[in-house]
Amino acid sequence: MTAANLSNAVTLWSGGVYSSDLAIPLCAFSAGLGDKRIVTTLCPGGKERMRRLMEVWASGRLDLKPLVTHRFRLDDIEDAYDLFANQRDGVLKVAIKA
Repeated sequence: MTAANLSNAVTLWSGGVYSSDLAIPLCAFSAGLGDKRIVTTLCPGGKERMRRLMEVWASGRLDLKPLVTHRFRLDDIEDAYDLFANQRDGVLKVAIKA
């Protein structure tokens, strides 16, 4: 998105995982961002995010079973990859059973 695209926008929002502080270069302000409201959020990354997710799951507050929409045997892993890569049949997550 360019500054020209933001001319009618009220807020520019950036959410995601950043490895360090998000810095907006000063040249962005001269390009028309100086009068815009910019909101950013940080999502915990890596080990911390997984630790929090496992705590929620272990507490029973999160049922992950509905996310696994398809199951395949290890012998059929190529079919599983094909299904997921082409996003067919409403696939969300595929489980492989050895």
